[in-house]
Amino acid sequence: MALLNSRFRLWVCLPIAGILFFLSFLIFDKLVPIDLESRSLSQTVLAEDGSILRNFADENGVWRFPVTLDEVSRNYLEALITYEDQYFYHHPGVNVFALTRATWQWISTGDIVSGGSTLTMQVARIRYPEPRTVWGKLKEIVRALQLEWHFSKADILTYYLNHAPFGGTYEGIQAASLGYFGHKVKQLTDAQAALLAVLPQAPSYYRPDRHNERAQQARNKLMRRLVTLEEWSTERLNDALIEDIPTITKQDYQSAPLLARRLVTQSTAPQIKTFIHSQWQGQISNLLRNYVHGIGQKVSAAALVVENQTGKVKVYAGSADFNDSSRFAYVDMVQATRSPGSTLKPFIYGIALDEGLIHSESLLMDVPLKFGDYQPDNFNGGVSGPVSVTHALQKSLNIPAVQVLEQLKPIYFFLKMQKAGIELKLPIGAKPNLAVALGGVGSDLEDLVYAYTSLGNKGQARHLRFSPTDPQSQQPLLSEGAAWVIRKILLDNPDSVSGLAVKTGTSYGFRDAWAIGVSQHYTLGVWIGRPDGVPMPGHYGQVTAVPLLNNIYQRLNDQRPAPQMPDSVSKVDICWPQGDMVKKDCEESHSAYILDGTIPKTWYNTASLQQPFNQSEFQFWQANDSKLRVNISCQIEAKRQKVTVWPAPLDNWLTPEQHRSSRIPSWDSRCETTGNIIRQSAVRIHGLTDQDAFQLPKQQNRNIRISAEGGEAPFYWFLNGVLLPEQQRKATLKDLKSGNYQLTLIDQAGSRDQVEFSVLLY
Repeated sequence: MALLNSRFRLWVCLPIAGILFFLSFLIFDKLVPIDLESRSLSQTVLAEDGSILRNFADENGVWRFPVTLDEVSRNYLEALITYEDQYFYHHPGVNVFALTRATWQWISTGDIVSGGSTLTMQVARIRYPEPRTVWGKLKEIVRALQLEWHFSKADILTYYLNHAPFGGTYEGIQAASLGYFGHKVKQLTDAQAALLAVLPQAPSYYRPDRHNERAQQARNKLMRRLVTLEEWSTERLNDALIEDIPTITKQDYQSAPLLARRLVTQSTAPQIKTFIHSQWQGQISNLLRNYVHGIGQKVSAAALVVENQTGKVKVYAGSADFNDSSRFAYVDMVQATRSPGSTLKPFIYGIALDEGLIHSESLLMDVPLKFGDYQPDNFNGGVSGPVSVTHALQKSLNIPAVQVLEQLKPIYFFLKMQKAGIELKLPIGAKPNLAVALGGVGSDLEDLVYAYTSLGNKGQARHLRFSPTDPQSQQPLLSEGAAWVIRKILLDNPDSVSGLAVKTGTSYGFRDAWAIGVSQHYTLGVWIGRPDGVPMPGHYGQVTAVPLLNNIYQRLNDQRPAPQMPDSVSKVDICWPQGDMVKKDCEESHSAYILDGTIPKTWYNTASLQQPFNQSEFQFWQANDSKLRVNISCQIEAKRQKVTVWPAPLDNWLTPEQHRSSRIPSWDSRCETTGNIIRQSAVRIHGLTDQDAFQLPKQQNRNIRISAEGGEAPFYWFLNGVLLPEQQRKATLKDLKSGNYQLTLIDQAGSRDQVEFSVLLY
């Protein structure tokens, strides 16, 4: 009867105890909630194909990369569950039998013979570390039950895979696989999977790069156990036993390192995907490294490859060798502000095309010209005389580019580029001037490549996209027709790379060598120089940057069809020097691409000297008998004649029969005025000398009488840039006020004189 009573009490107490435990658990769970919040993760930057470009440790220097169950190899999960917790998918977080066995062995022997911790308990210990005491173990058990109560087995196992210790600064299976074997966990061999399965039990003790034999023994013991449990075959074991244990950790990934660093400073995401083509990136990085070694010490290089239609950056090399600090390895020359040299010239010509100022064969003057106080020289120091826009751009001539920019206006060009999102940097307080055409402004490789995508994208500059999170956007820079014409000119350059429309640039003092190219699908950009700005004499765009650009282009295997001519472009024959369409009496015919049917006429001087009367036809009176030139006031029978003339600054670069002196007769000596023979001479202002100062009474007539000496009528008088109504040899400056004045006189032949004077009224 007593025995029955004791059994009855036991059966009554057990449910009550269970209920009390469950209620206590619920209260504890409410008061002390649990979560599986991840520790700070390392960041990984990935190529488009998912391969790793570069890894970054967390703020404590720990490597911890996120991984999902689907990304883990099956052989590792098999080894892990078998070794750590065979009944993981069946227990509620605690394996009572294993825990009881481990406790009994510990009490009876005084040593830990086997572990009783489940994977869930290990996760609880990782997430909420406790001292290795009995009380700490009890808390670990309760935490394990909480985890099973709130989370799925997949959640718990995933947390273990991402946070288990694997020795050194590696936490998580992905970090361990990359660190010890150099590849992702999905690619683990059987032997590697077994090693990583045992490593978290004693990560420092079994660390393979320090304790090779211990790690091998532990690995082999597990693999044999897998055979005993019939998880593996004997053949599978024998194959795995052959594999060595790694003795060194693998180096960090360093592909596109500067792009990766740039992206992790902008994002906290554990994984950052890019559009980088991993194979091209590796090939071109090696190419840059080898290339600069043949140039000199401290020389670096940068390269970009971008898809024209999408803006996706396929290659980003910010320095020549990331492991060579003597070459300023950590300076990202993709973003560094440098002088762009001549690389802006295509856009000067392109915008001028859109403004109706030029066409592809407009006559320009490659002769010494002075633009105000600015007198540019060509890169080679020589001049070519009369040149077309096509020739000037293909040969990257400086003087014609400045001539076009002067007509376009530097401020307009600057604002046009700025509106398209191309940042041209000027010194503080400075304004755009004509030097912009020759690199007198700051830019970087990224902005230049962005601008050049417009040549392969119907005039729309495509913003560069580094990762899928970057928005797709573009800005109009040129019309489709202007973009086609400029690209066609560059593509047809005999010095260019086949299939690639190339423009080079060299900054002042040989500090920067540039080459930008546009192909059917890509825009490529190359910079070579010293990041510290030290000159590299003898190295310039064509000889230094173009070969590198060509080598890069050959690796892209891009198609090479010529772009189709848009409807806004047509091809016509035009006549030099006039600039009009060819007529029957054309002196020199050129086949030109024109935009929207516009055929602008030739400029006959710089903008400051260019006036409406500077035309291709020069009119004069010719004596019937002597065939010499006479003035209309002469009492000699004469006829009005006209001849075609070339721009006066070109005279010394033309054939003798093209000279003005060959086409315009000299003056007839019989034609005299007031006793003086009118001779062909430069025009001069009479009645004022430079820097004159006049004091004039306020109440009286405030006029100054002036006249022209030499030259030929009609005469054009400009006061402070305003054309006066008088066109005779004599003129009057009326109603002057106090101030400074500039008087300019130009005659029909383009001869010019100018004086400055001041007036003070009293």
